[in-house]
Amino acid sequence: MPLKCPTILLLFLLFMASFNCLEAQTSNSQDTDYQILIQKAKGEIKLDGQLTESDWEAAEVADSFYRSRPDDDGFAATKTEVRLTYDERFLYIGAVCYDELPGKYVVQSLKRDYSFPITDAFAVFLDPFNNQTAGFSFSVSAVGAQREGLVQNAGQYGVTTSWHHKWFSKVTQQEGKWVAEMAIPFKTIRYEEDVTEWRINFARNDLKRIETSTWVPVPTQYNVASFAYGATLKWDEAPKKSGANIAFIPYISLGMNRDLQDATEENVQFDGPNVGFDAKIALSSALNLDLTVNPDFSQVEVDRQVTNLERFSIFFPEQRNFFLENSDLFSFGVSTIRPFFSRRIGLSGGSVIPILLGARLTGNLNENWRIGLMSVQTEGVRAGVQSQNFSVVSLQRKLLERSSVSGFLVNRQAFDKWQVDGDNYNRVGGLQFNYRSPNNKWSSLLFYHQSFTEKEGQTYSKNLLDKASAVFESRYDSRHIYVTNTLESIGEDYVADVGFVQELFHRNDETGVSEAVPYVATRNAVGYRFFPKQWPNIRFLAPELNTKIFFNNLNDSGFKLTDLWTQPRFSAFFKNNSIARIVNNNYRRDVFFPTNITGQMDSLLLPDTYHYSDLGFEYESAKRNTFYGTFRTYYGGFYSGKRLRLSADMTYRWQPYGNFSLVLAYNDVRFPEGFGDSKLLLLGPRLAFTFTKDIFFTTFFQYNTQSNNFNVNSRFQWRFAPMSDFFVVITDNLDTDNFEQKNWGIVMKLNYWLTL
Repeated sequence: MPLKCPTILLLFLLFMASFNCLEAQTSNSQDTDYQILIQKAKGEIKLDGQLTESDWEAAEVADSFYRSRPDDDGFAATKTEVRLTYDERFLYIGAVCYDELPGKYVVQSLKRDYSFPITDAFAVFLDPFNNQTAGFSFSVSAVGAQREGLVQNAGQYGVTTSWHHKWFSKVTQQEGKWVAEMAIPFKTIRYEEDVTEWRINFARNDLKRIETSTWVPVPTQYNVASFAYGATLKWDEAPKKSGANIAFIPYISLGMNRDLQDATEENVQFDGPNVGFDAKIALSSALNLDLTVNPDFSQVEVDRQVTNLERFSIFFPEQRNFFLENSDLFSFGVSTIRPFFSRRIGLSGGSVIPILLGARLTGNLNENWRIGLMSVQTEGVRAGVQSQNFSVVSLQRKLLERSSVSGFLVNRQAFDKWQVDGDNYNRVGGLQFNYRSPNNKWSSLLFYHQSFTEKEGQTYSKNLLDKASAVFESRYDSRHIYVTNTLESIGEDYVADVGFVQELFHRNDETGVSEAVPYVATRNAVGYRFFPKQWPNIRFLAPELNTKIFFNNLNDSGFKLTDLWTQPRFSAFFKNNSIARIVNNNYRRDVFFPTNITGQMDSLLLPDTYHYSDLGFEYESAKRNTFYGTFRTYYGGFYSGKRLRLSADMTYRWQPYGNFSLVLAYNDVRFPEGFGDSKLLLLGPRLAFTFTKDIFFTTFFQYNTQSNNFNVNSRFQWRFAPMSDFFVVITDNLDTDNFEQKNWGIVMKLNYWLTL
């Protein structure tokens, strides 16, 4: 009997019932002993990195930090003291980071948005709504570089640094310590007026001692940004609305390019001057409206290429700023089923589709409700691409202590000469429940998504379940045991034009068209952490078993086992932050359609059932070293042949002025006679120079024999004023066979952040 969505929905209800019991039994007193009072400054605070004003002397002190890395068994050896105060415009944070060890600080670079785990740095995590689900992070390195970001998904995965806003800091290095002074404008953060209690925590990274510490203790298995572990920030009086809060960010760009492969484009083509603007308007202290008119994303760094030896598409993350703030409000589903994926907007088959204008309304309506509204209009261009409107609405309600339920609707509507094309649309709606236990051990995700699509000339099932996707995911993560289980079901006619659905569509290289094959799948992981006290250099050891099982319904023949993957592996995590791992992969894979799996085979891989396995070793060196990297090697079966995989991601740090890195991926694939062998090489050298905190230069090379392309992308950035930049971006693409030039382009862009 075919498995249908009700099978999974029944399991959902059983699990939800158990969670109600869990919630009642779990303590919510993670931070009852931690609170800090913030008092309004009586005098002026001068941002000089000294903390000599009397208001700093009178402020309460947060000290006695606990160690979180490499272990969490006591107070930090590195002493840190934090104080807070405020005035009408700014929240001030002062941190004294003591350092008795000789030697240079470890810093990634002088550039903004450095990587916190590989930098000596101090960070604050703010949850103004005290809902333990979303907030802000501000951080400074020991040499004064800034890093700001959003804490989304309750901090489970750390900080998203794609969010940018104005704030100020000063760092001084003194005898036996470095001192950080931060001034965060109330206009920068979102908060509810008349609320006197926020949630807060502080983190310190000291790579000389190889120690990460937090004020409120965070168990070593969790990210230090987790809002499950925070203190109460008590205001002597609630912060008031900060007045008019409007940022206007106009830009002008000028470019030229030439396509040497297009016979009709013999001469250099000039683009511009183009003008447009972004605007950020605070409708309240907690609700923000973002507007963009004729946006330009030419300064965004190119995607890092990969070698794709899978039967499905590869996911590339969004990097355009307009789509990133509060992006968790538009993040539905799981990594393989996303009903909304903003990279579908303004991009098609590697080509840029001009965006005319866009608007985003995001933020908190109150302590319990969050809202997200987005609408973007693209321009119709040549080659038959119609003008499109992409809209999404999301409403999120807080439940229990750290959980939420969301409803959403995604809509794509085509226009023909500015008239609605009634036959060209796609809509996906759904409900999603996220559960997080107060102690951070349990989490779960439950969703049901329904697509609504009827296109002229195409036939779709009238059964709603054939147009639906459903997932239940549960996780348990304690100090020793961690378990993840995911159940997925997706129908053949589930269509998410503005989403990313990875494993529904299978490549058919005989017809050139990917075909939908519905499936029910389960993904599982179980592991155990050992903390061997007799081995002082070992942080913990972790045996683990991962599995993935797919039941596909091909041609309505019923759901049958088609894919089975098991991966036993053993990892050793060392106290110097290096990791070594032995991995064994075992596959049973059904290929449904003729597939050129490498892109370079003489013959297509034929439909059949393939059994094979491989064995690998991985090593990740400590990133505090001047030279560090991740190295992997695998050898074993690959469908009907054999494969050797070698990969490395290496970096040499010339601190604080430069990082020189190299990404290497080599695949030697050998099939039986008549199918052909493939040797695929991907080389990606990257040179990044930070001459000052305001002047940066990056050159990125990507040599990819699978796509037969050698890409060079160079970017110069001068931050001549806060959040205001001048860019020069040069791109060149060549053939890897003979290094003949395919196309090139150069863009200059100037933007200025004006606060009104």
